Amino acid sequence: MFRSLIYDTLILRLTTQWYAAVFQRLAPGATVLDIGVGTAGALLAHERWIRERGLHVTGIDIDADYIRRARARVRAAALEGRVEVTLESVYDHAGGPYEAVYFSGSFMLLPEPERALHHCAGLLTNAGRVYFTQTFQTRRSWLVERIKPWLRRLTTIDFGQVTYAADFRAHLTNAGLTIEEWITLDEHHGRAACLVIAKPTPAGTDGDPIPVHRRRPSQGPE
Repeated sequence: MFRSLIYDTLILRLTTQWYAAVFQRLAPGATVLDIGVGTAGALLAHERWIRERGLHVTGIDIDADYIRRARARVRAAALEGRVEVTLESVYDHAGGPYEAVYFSGSFMLLPEPERALHHCAGLLTNAGRVYFTQTFQTRRSWLVERIKPWLRRLTTIDFGQVTYAADFRAHLTNAGLTIEEWITLDEHHGRAACLVIAKPTPAGTDGDPIPVHRRRPSQGPE
């Protein structure tokens, strides 16, 4: 439980804004796979939106402490009919089909990100999309590259490696996804928080994405 409290303290404020940026784009009744749901605090910060828009969310995570806290939150919110959280790896998940697969900062933490994308593409509906919210380093930083992996020892939370846009794009291209939109949600101190929306590349195309780039602040439900 201590680890989940640290997670909530350090992560929720940022990821709650990220969920808003994704949820405002989902159609009523959408089915969502939330990969790396954590303690579900950011997800359930949008409880009203889940209810009013009739969303159905399956959240998975490989951290048992996070999932225990997430399940308690779902019960407290009486959302068992709308939200299910399970202790499970993305590589083992066999649910769906989903209108949306969502990686909230979790994609670049995966040991085999391209394998995960191949698997998730097979869980989408025909019109389904993959959503990513991710912080990117906008310029090379030797210091940040060295410090970030050590944060896990200090906080118990895996912040992964420094993420650069070129590496991220390469993973998506290699996994057969085309980027439709790349939206900068916030930018400061050499880092940019972005929402990226992608879809499986149609057969017979070269898959070289020409995404729409724009800046747009995240918004919560009205």
